[in-house]
Amino acid sequence: MRRMYGVIFGIGIGSLACLGAMNYHVVRAQDGFHLVQKQQARLGQAYVDTRQFNATDWTEHPELVASLRADNEQGLVNEASPGFLQNGVNRLSGVPQQQAR
Repeated sequence: MRRMYGVIFGIGIGSLACLGAMNYHVVRAQDGFHLVQKQQARLGQAYVDTRQFNATDWTEHPELVASLRADNEQGLVNEASPGFLQNGVNRLSGVPQQQAR
């Protein structure tokens, strides 16, 4: 009987973890971890490490950007890609890009 309680407890914990992964993004940023509610319930992008993100990476994760904006965490987008807007303006105006050191 003791094993049966363990199985039921494990199923309960697994179900709660799956429900959490479907409804929240766990975002790792420069300043730590952030829990952001998803716009649509899905299992994709349950954990996203944005510490090395650039502009291209953000365009590949539009659902994450929308969720961050909805939770007033859009500062994480700006923090992870400093100079994103300036680089876009430079590209349009023909100014050469600076190489990372």
